[in-house]
Amino acid sequence: MVIHTKQKAKIHMHKPKQASIKGSNIYTVDRDPTKKKTAEGTYRKSTVHQVSKEGRFAKLRKNVKESNQSIKVNNHSLRNAGMVGGKAATDQIEGGEELQQSAMIMYEASRPVIGTASRGAELFKRQVINRQKLKIKKVDAGKKLAKKGAKNTVKKAAKETGKKVAKDTAKTVAKETSKAVAKTATTAATTAAGTSVSPGLGTVIGFAAGEVVGETVAYKMDEADMKNNVRSRKIKFFLDKMKAQDEQTDSFAKLVKDVFVQKGMFVAKYVAKLVLPLLLGLVLLVSVVAIPVVAVVGVIYNSPFAIFFPPLEDGDTVTIVASAYVAEFNREISDLANAHTGYDDGKIVYVNYEGTDTPNNYYDILAVYMVKHGVGDTATIMNDTSKGWLQDIVDDMCSYTTSTETETETVENEDGSTSSVTKTYLCVNVTLKTWRDMVTEYGFNSDEQELLAEFMSPENLAMLGYSPGGGGGNMQSALTEDEINSILSGITDSTQRTVCSYALHRVGYPYSQALRDSGEYYDCSSLAYYSWNSAGVNISYEGATSAAAEAQGLNEAGKSTSFDIMEPGDLIFYSTSQNGRYMNITHVAVYVGNGKVVEALNENYGVVYQDVRTGNIVLICSPN
Repeated sequence: MVIHTKQKAKIHMHKPKQASIKGSNIYTVDRDPTKKKTAEGTYRKSTVHQVSKEGRFAKLRKNVKESNQSIKVNNHSLRNAGMVGGKAATDQIEGGEELQQSAMIMYEASRPVIGTASRGAELFKRQVINRQKLKIKKVDAGKKLAKKGAKNTVKKAAKETGKKVAKDTAKTVAKETSKAVAKTATTAATTAAGTSVSPGLGTVIGFAAGEVVGETVAYKMDEADMKNNVRSRKIKFFLDKMKAQDEQTDSFAKLVKDVFVQKGMFVAKYVAKLVLPLLLGLVLLVSVVAIPVVAVVGVIYNSPFAIFFPPLEDGDTVTIVASAYVAEFNREISDLANAHTGYDDGKIVYVNYEGTDTPNNYYDILAVYMVKHGVGDTATIMNDTSKGWLQDIVDDMCSYTTSTETETETVENEDGSTSSVTKTYLCVNVTLKTWRDMVTEYGFNSDEQELLAEFMSPENLAMLGYSPGGGGGNMQSALTEDEINSILSGITDSTQRTVCSYALHRVGYPYSQALRDSGEYYDCSSLAYYSWNSAGVNISYEGATSAAAEAQGLNEAGKSTSFDIMEPGDLIFYSTSQNGRYMNITHVAVYVGNGKVVEALNENYGVVYQDVRTGNIVLICSPN
């Protein structure tokens, strides 16, 4: 180490240190008062070689101690070192780019203040130099080693800190880090301002700016997080759809719900911050009304009642696919009966069917499918899996067998004589099960049975386009006591009056074949049976009370009559299709006089009072 002493006659001026790396541990200093000046008026260069076997940190501690804290750097060097260290740290965490941008914004915002402070500091520096012209500073090469060691230490510490922050980071940590960076940048600006700006004012400015930048960075990070969550959810959905149909567990409705929740929570978070102070009441109203509505809609699309709402996807719907399957079944049985290969003729027999409509269980199929597969999932989305489920239900509820039937007919010949002709028929015996039949077959519990009953209510069936047939003219589904008494006033026979009174008082009751004997529901034949039973007359046949059985018993007992001479209480039997029963009878109505009947039509209408329908009448009987 060389110590320079001042001479009385000369004042040696020194230039700022300029050190450059020439090689390993070689430093060149461009000022040394002990050396002679060159022709250009500068000092000769002095090269110091440092060779030591000591460790890097040991050197650092030794050099700092020897230099007596004489390391000096200007503001520009400090700022550059801080920027390098800060960038190394922020590169290791999520959202680091946004933190760097925030620091740059704070730097640009503080430039006017820093500029003013720098000029004041420069003036002060020159004054100090003027007062210290006669002093000679000690040159210590250890200063440079300390500076380099400090720089390497800062860089390594920043790198290690960045790795740790990247490993443990989360939203909250990132937000706090952004505020710290912004606050540090502002604090540096106010510190550099020195005497030009009040230290208290600088702190306030830095804190305010840090809060603003921190909130901006937090918003960007939350937005990025929301987008990543949405993207991840979509990827999960797509991966599920790539699986085999029977292994898929995700659905489009679940995807829509999750995406809606992600975006809704993000928007609500920042909208609430802006409008909550002014629109608290409105936000509360939306929370009370809108959020439950959204929740209800989400539940509905994962329930059997999703079929009543617009489909979530374009393409096939449950009703379209179900209609196609039912039509295919009907076409199959029709082709079989029409071909009747090996037979004289063919016919379709709807086994044990009773009703006024054309036999059809299409709406029962929809109800059973939606209750069986629509709870907790979107059964209305028609993919290969859901179509397979629907086809299985159609197969279980629509079936047929074939049989042979022989009929002997008497025909009149041209000469007036008669002869017997025997014909063979191919009977396609069709069984159409109702939703009630499937309760036992599928083992539906009480809650599922309640859903089925609600689904099959007249109001819900009307929403699906169900239009029941069998209705006559001037239909009434309710009668007052005065109206009933007016009708009964024209009936003189006490038995007939009792029968008609019972039937008229049941107008408005609901229809049900399953609950036909409960006293709260009626179908056509139970209404006829209990009306006559109230007068003490049993019209059952061999214990059966179907319309066909009642007709067979009365007809075989010689109780038939004609339309022209009907009396109140007489029973009118109809046949709307072949059902394999006596005379293919499918319906019965109770005549109450004046061209009016009381009959239990179907589940949509229930028990009604209306004009007599004359079509499809096959038998009229008077049990009295």
